[in-house]
Amino acid sequence: MEETASHGPSFVFGTSAGGDWSVISKADDQGVGYSQLVRDLSPLEAQVLLGRLQAEGIDAHLAGLNHAQANPLMLNALGGVRLFVRDGQQQLALEVMAAAGDGAYALDEDHLDDERGDVAREHTGKAGSFGHGTSATRLLVLVAMLLLAIGLCVFTLSTVWAPAYDYFPYSMTPEPMPRLAGKWVLSALFVAHPVLWIFFIIRELRK
Repeated sequence: MEETASHGPSFVFGTSAGGDWSVISKADDQGVGYSQLVRDLSPLEAQVLLGRLQAEGIDAHLAGLNHAQANPLMLNALGGVRLFVRDGQQQLALEVMAAAGDGAYALDEDHLDDERGDVAREHTGKAGSFGHGTSATRLLVLVAMLLLAIGLCVFTLSTVWAPAYDYFPYSMTPEPMPRLAGKWVLSALFVAHPVLWIFFIIRELRK
């Protein structure tokens, strides 16, 4: 039974042994015919098989892939993803599929080990470069923070220990002990700030 659409490709329908109607062949706008070679494929299996056939120069395409990916629950109802091969290339496609099933296209362990080694060395080199750049950047940040801490410390100490003639007009008048204690505590805190950044820089240089 043949049915031709008014626009686009024409389809030839046939019945399987169980009596189910399914598309078994079709022709594109240029009259090139394609026959269904495999059905009930998962999207992943279909794409792998299609890539293998196309790599061998076989004109093939998939049907139902987008529906299966958009709604996986419809995969079985649609009969899975179907593979169509150009008329005249079915036998070659079957031979390629048989060879793939026999492991003719499988990579040997030595080749896989070489590829894994190359990938590992590439990632190691990138990680080393990234780590070196990160360490240098961190060191620059620490130095910048140290300079900022030194400037803040000098400004604070000069302000804290500046003569306060507004409160003590005579140089011989001693400052109250609580005020002096507060100055020393504040000075110690601001001096400890640059010392802490120096410690961080030394630790970074020792890495």
